[in-house]
Amino acid sequence: MALALAACGGGGGSPGANGSSGASSGTGGSTTTNPEGSWLSFTPNPVELSGYEGESIPFKITATSSRTFTKPFNVAIVDTSGTITTDVQISALNEMTYQASLSTSPKLPAGLTQVNLEVRLCEDAPLTCSKPLPGSPWKVPLKVNVKSTTEAAKRLALSAQSLQAETYAGEQVELNLDGTFTGDLLNTQFMVGVYDKGGLSNVSYTQTAQGFKATLKSAAALQPGEYNSNVEVRLCRDDPATCRLPISGSPWTVPLKLTVKNASNLSTLLRVPGVGAWSSFQGNAAHSGFVDATFDATKFSRRFSLPANAMTESTNSVATDNGKVFMTLGKSFDSEFELLAISEADGSILWRSSLGKVNRANSPAVGNGFVFVVTDDVTNDLWVFDQQNGNLVSKTAIGAYTSSRAPTVAGTDVFLMGGYDYDRGMTAFSSSLLSKRWSSPMQSALRSSPTPAVDVENVYVFLDGKLRVLDTSNGNLKWVAPGPDANAVGEQSVTLSGNLALTYGSGISAFDLTLRTVAWSVANSNVVDMAVGNGMVYSVAGMSTVLEARSLSDGKLQWTSESLGQDNFRSVVVVRNLAFVSGRLRTVAVDLATHKVVWNYPRGGNLAISSNGVLYIMEDNRSVSAINLQ
Repeated sequence: MALALAACGGGGGSPGANGSSGASSGTGGSTTTNPEGSWLSFTPNPVELSGYEGESIPFKITATSSRTFTKPFNVAIVDTSGTITTDVQISALNEMTYQASLSTSPKLPAGLTQVNLEVRLCEDAPLTCSKPLPGSPWKVPLKVNVKSTTEAAKRLALSAQSLQAETYAGEQVELNLDGTFTGDLLNTQFMVGVYDKGGLSNVSYTQTAQGFKATLKSAAALQPGEYNSNVEVRLCRDDPATCRLPISGSPWTVPLKLTVKNASNLSTLLRVPGVGAWSSFQGNAAHSGFVDATFDATKFSRRFSLPANAMTESTNSVATDNGKVFMTLGKSFDSEFELLAISEADGSILWRSSLGKVNRANSPAVGNGFVFVVTDDVTNDLWVFDQQNGNLVSKTAIGAYTSSRAPTVAGTDVFLMGGYDYDRGMTAFSSSLLSKRWSSPMQSALRSSPTPAVDVENVYVFLDGKLRVLDTSNGNLKWVAPGPDANAVGEQSVTLSGNLALTYGSGISAFDLTLRTVAWSVANSNVVDMAVGNGMVYSVAGMSTVLEARSLSDGKLQWTSESLGQDNFRSVVVVRNLAFVSGRLRTVAVDLATHKVVWNYPRGGNLAISSNGVLYIMEDNRSVSAINLQ
């Protein structure tokens, strides 16, 4: 085989008038001694290349001469093995130097190929070459190491090998797929394309020098059912839509599974034996985040969803009691706020009560037939509403700046703490007398205010590195116990369990309430919420990606869950057999026996469980999802 090439004109002593390339000769791949041809040298020599199956590897060979010839001559680069293509370009760099641009065949198999490229300089036709120049032909060894397409595929690392998600009829869910380039892809010119072959989602993506980021948004028109597709990632030297020149290893295929469920399931509400109201922060006066019940994750279904555009903005979490869900709404600082009551039966709004124009309204607390809300304004008021009709029963100025978390309800009393450096204190309010029972000053270095934990006899608050215990009857300080860091500043939440008071924030510490000292303490990343039950302490760790279970008695780590996924998980609520963990975008259920995720929901937020076995998820954008747990 031969291909005639147009080359630079010769004569006048310069090498070359015409050139040709073809397939002919060569075995061995080793340098051959040619004393008569020492006037012509080649760089590189030998030629060593590395590439991947299906790709053509471009390379150059430079020939440098130390002598000239008066007659014109022709040039040929000959290869009979098919190792190089017939697409050869020869150009003059100067009078004594020429360069050939060549490419390997994309059909080379994986493994090492070794051949000799034969360079002919002839006064006649190069394929016959009856009049060769002195020393012609020269042999330039060529070694090509071809890696398999399997190896080629490893140059792109994908964030997921499969994608799956659940959504609900009429709603969309987003999935992310990222890719990172490695090896020679970092220095290769190509374009990325990401396509859902089944058309289940709309795909958008961006490419950088290091990789790509793709977002898939499910089609809103999908009806209930299961759908399967493949996401195809293409790396191409031309338009990825057609991709006639793919990078070796392309395309990468990622299976996609979408499950679309019915938008709502308004099944008959059933009271869970022994489970009461979700009255305050983490459910109760002990703030344990524990519900003494067992649920089957295979039976979970969405009861209803209240979209974000039906509300404005809320402050933290919901409270539930007597078949109703309560939440405060409004935009922070000097705007209109209101309290809403929602029916657990069907998600309808039962009543709305205005809180006026205030800076902020706390999350609500419930108990004794009332709803309690604290607003931050000039007088800092505790509002008391009737649960049945939303009528305002009482409004009392408490004179303290309070936490955004709900106040603590214990029996007929409501406990809350707040204030600035000069007037910080604890307040007890009686919902039976509808009046303040006592106030107890309590100095602290910061304005932030924790929600107190309460049992029959005592109120517990952790401030500035110390656990402080007050008498529930009169607010008198009973005793103070220093924590592990006596120089700590600020608040930490408190959870009660038996003879222990646990504080958490920058770590977890357990105080022995009999010995009035720290029983154990462990370091952790910032713990936002914690749940205590089943003899365990549950909190999120591992950069907010795993759930840890520690022994309540000594704090020793008992187990760590499998990865919860990529989200900033923070809220934790526990039942006998499951832990519900929620982040910004997702809520999962972890089986406490297997430590594996057994349920996913595509929304995250603050959690609550009602006495009717309904899980409530309040998102940051203030939409609310109600999940049937039975």
